[in-house]
This record gives sequence, C-alpha cells and structure tokens, in this order.
Amino acid sequence: MFEGKKLICPVSNSKSFSKIFSIKNFPIYMGVVNKNFKSEFKELCFKINQVSGSVQIHPKIPLKKLYFKPHGSGTIGKMWKNHHSSFFKFLSKDLKDQVVEIGGGHNSISETVNSIKSKKKFNLTSFDPNGKKSKKRNHKIIKQFFSKKHANKFKQKIDLIIHSHLFEHIYDPNKFLKNIFHSLKKNGVHTFSVPNLKFMIKNGYANAMNFEHPYFLEEEMVDYLLIKNGFKIIKKKKYYNHSIFYKTIKLGKFKSKNIKYKKFKTNKKLFQNLIRKIKLDVKKTNKLIKGLDEVYLFGAHIFSQMLIFNNLNLSPIKGILDNDKKKNK
Repeated sequence: MFEGKKLICPVSNSKSFSKIFSIKNFPIYMGVVNKNFKSEFKELCFKINQVSGSVQIHPKIPLKKLYFKPHGSGTIGKMWKNHHSSFFKFLSKDLKDQVVEIGGGHNSISETVNSIKSKKKFNLTSFDPNGKKSKKRNHKIIKQFFSKKHANKFKQKIDLIIHSHLFEHIYDPNKFLKNIFHSLKKNGVHTFSVPNLKFMIKNGYANAMNFEHPYFLEEEMVDYLLIKNGFKIIKKKKYYNHSIFYKTIKLGKFKSKNIKYKKFKTNKKLFQNLIRKIKLDVKKTNKLIKGLDEVYLFGAHIFSQMLIFNNLNLSPIKGILDNDKKKNK
C-alpha cells in the first residue's frame, strides 16, 4: 500500500484538516531532466490539522516517481561540506560494531568513513536506492528504501542508526521511528540531522517544504515524535540556522500524556506569511526585470520552480544558472 495515501496527523492521529494555501499544477520532480522528459504536475497543497496544528503537504507522490533519479541535493557549497564533516564529528564516538545508515545518498557519511583511517571496527550497512557499491569489505549497500521487513531482519541487532536530512522526506514518521526502535539493541543509539524548518519557513525559504519535504518537522514536533516512539534525547546541536543534530537512545515505552503539541493558530499564521513572502518576492522580481531583454534565473532546483509557478514573468528569462556542474548540459 502507498504510505502517503492517507491524510493523518502524526501527533494527534486526527484526520481533520483544513487548507492553508495551494499551488496548482506544480512539478513533482525538482531536478534537471532531458528535453524529451514528460513532466508530471500535481497540486502542491499545504494543509493544517485542526487538533494539533501540524502542517503537511497532501496529496503525496509515490516514492518511485518522486525519486526516480538523484538530483544532487546537499552536494554543492561550503555550507553543505562543513555540515557533513560536523555531523560526522557529532556521531563518530558512537561508531561501533553494527551500524546502519538510512537514505545516505549524496549526504552519506559512508564516504567520510571510507576516507579516514579509523581504529574502530564496525560494519556499515547503507540503505540507498541509488547507491553505488563500496570497495570496503565492511560496507554493504542495500539499494532499497528502509522498511519494516529490514527492521524485522535486524531485530535488536544494531548498535547505531544514522540518517542525515532524511526524516523530513518520510511519509509516515511514526512508522519510521518504530522501525528504527525495533532494529536497535537495548540502549542503541539513533543519531540524525534535520533541517531547521521553523527558521526556513519563518524566513521564506522556497526549499523548506515541497513534495519531497511533506511535513513541517520543526524542532518541537521532532522532540515530541521521538519521545512518543520510545527515544530519549541525549544531545542536540544547532549547525548555524541550517540544521539540528540529534543524539538519542532507545529507551522503551514512554507515556507522552504530559507532552503537548498544540499550535494551530501559530502555524497557520506562519504559513500564511510564507506564501505572502514568496508572492511578494515574485512581485518585486517581476518589477525589476520589466523591460529587460536578457535575464538568467539562478537555481535549477525547487528555488526557481517556486518562483516560476507563482507567476514569475518568464518572457525575459533566457536560461537557468546553477553551480552544480552535473546539471550543466
């Protein structure tokens, strides 16, 4: 069954939602494709749960369509490079015995692991549908999405599970955390990095939420979901306003009655301001480029798509610029 088919709040389990705003006919894939590629479009609809105030995008796209090929996210620029090295330092003390990395892709720590001479002995299993075979004997690639069948196979055998900028892509956050919990040994470590989505939404970042990032996983909500699913938060670290690093351990069943997430008014206002900022940016840009003969738009990614599908004037735009050489044809 397609996990993203149901619209349900991961906090309250409520199915009562209202629409904040939507962008009609938005492209489901946000990477570079060949000229003969037939693009598919869906309504990008932001919905808020009336009980908890959690925000998510619905309808969702089948994963095989959404991730039919990688698009280089998280590979270019000093900020990303430093993120990967900082995250590795954050988790390196816990590398031992059996380690699983979920959804490594371009952000994979396996590349960092393979490039260092570590005295620690451990076996690394990476889940990556587009992964490449490693030359290291202790590194196994499974070209699949991490699922319940893998959790059952690993049942209480794993010492450390890591993922970076993956949680915001997951269609069922509770099921995902349950599978991780099921895979870990008693007091096993679960360490991950997530984008600072609250900062991004508040400041009008066009890449904060989209078909690939369907949930508003702000810090308070991540905390709630972790505790709800049996994890104790050991340490958190902010990487600028870019990301939040978490170190958690498998604790056991935890009654979360005293933990509240009720943010309907706050989150509705936050997202109303987001679309207002985006539309204002487009209005200002259209005014700046009016009468110009040759304009280039930066970002062969979600950034430019968000402007284009909010009525950016395309007539003077001659091309798209991007500092990822792999996107230049």
